[in-house]
Amino acid sequence: MLKEMNIANIGMNDEDGYPYVVPTNFGFEMTDTHLNIYTHFMKVGKKVDLLKKDPRVCVEFSIFNDFPDKKYKGHYHDYRSVIAKGKMKMLDYKDDPETWEKGYNLLYTCNHREIKPLSERKVVPGIYIGVIECDLKDVTAKSEFPLRTVEDVPFLNVYEQEDDEIPFDISDIIADRKARMK
Repeated sequence: MLKEMNIANIGMNDEDGYPYVVPTNFGFEMTDTHLNIYTHFMKVGKKVDLLKKDPRVCVEFSIFNDFPDKKYKGHYHDYRSVIAKGKMKMLDYKDDPETWEKGYNLLYTCNHREIKPLSERKVVPGIYIGVIECDLKDVTAKSEFPLRTVEDVPFLNVYEQEDDEIPFDISDIIADRKARMK
């Protein structure tokens, strides 16, 4: 799902008891046990102050598809969302140039852009690369339309579908969820 999205909303713990949320572009990589999310930001500011006090964050990604003039399977819209919890590390280029550049390159893929060599890009001096390491048990995803395979993740073009008011059959998904809860 993350390949379909281009904005990450990162929630941090503010001193006043309210969450502080900022939208960012992002890159990511998956391992067998973790989702690693990369972002970037200036080395001064409220985000940096908050993260130095408490590196725990919650990241939300979402995308929405609205089709108000074509009802499909009883719906007028579809969405995808992912929520992940983790801790953010702030990387300085001078401390870990290899990981910093890897993260910067992954950011460049946001919005499906090709990675150009760092030497060909204008890099803003004085930025951190933020790496949020999320254990896969702390990552959840949802969608309006049922997703059974990776091929189901991109939005269905309902305008190319025949009229269909029969609700989705999700009995298999419900049975699987009940079995996992036992």
